Amino acid sequence: MSLKHALLGFLNYGPHTGYELKKVFDISVSHFWSAELSQIYPSLKALETEGLVEMKVEVQADRPNRKVYSITDDGRRELIDWLGTPAGPDQIREPLLVKLFFAASGGRAHVLTVLRRRADDLRLRLEGYRHGLALVDRYSGAAKLDREAPFWRLTIEYGISHTEANLRFIEESMGLLDMMDETAFVSSPAEHAGMPTRERVEILDMLKKAVMAAHESGSPLIPARLHTN
Repeated sequence: MSLKHALLGFLNYGPHTGYELKKVFDISVSHFWSAELSQIYPSLKALETEGLVEMKVEVQADRPNRKVYSITDDGRRELIDWLGTPAGPDQIREPLLVKLFFAASGGRAHVLTVLRRRADDLRLRLEGYRHGLALVDRYSGAAKLDREAPFWRLTIEYGISHTEANLRFIEESMGLLDMMDETAFVSSPAEHAGMPTRERVEILDMLKKAVMAAHESGSPLIPARLHTN
C-alpha cells in the first residue's frame, strides 16, 4: 500500500489537516500501516501538485492557521482505480525468524526467552485488537460512518487471525525446543568445518535450480538428495 493512496482514502471521508491525518492513522490503521508527520506533509504536497487534493487555509484568530486538505474529483478517481488493482506480495522482514534460523549457535535458554517474550507481546496485541473491535462499533455510529464499519472490522479480524496463528507457532516451537537435547544448541566453528563454504553455496544454488525447474514443469517433487563431488 502506498501512503499516497492511504491519504486519499482518509480524505475521501472528508477534509483533514496533516495533523488530523496523523491522528486517524494512529488510531485506525496502525496495526497494518504506519505513517509519520515527516512523511505525511510531503505526500500531501505531492498530491496537491498532482491535482489529486486541494488545500485551503483556514484563518484562526487565536491560534495558527489551519491547512485543510480535500480530495478532488481526480483524486477520487485515482483512489477508485487503485482499489481495483491487485495488491502486491507481502514483504516479510521478521527478526524473530532470523534468531530461530541461527538458534543452533546459541543456548536453548536464550531462544526460549525470546519466544516467551514474543508470546507475551502477542497476547497483549490480541487484547488490543479485541478492544479495537469495540471501538469500531462505537466510533462508526458516533461519526456516522456505519457503512464503513464492516470493512474496518475485517482489517482487525485479519490482525486477530494473524496474531493467533503466530501465537500458536510460538507455543508449538517452545514445546519442540523443550524436547530437544541441549547439545543441539551448542555449535562451534570447528563443527562447521566439515565442508567448505563454497561447496555449501553450490548446493544451495543446485537446490534453487531444482525447485525452479519443478515449479516450471508443474511437478510437486524435487530430488530428495543431491549428489556432489
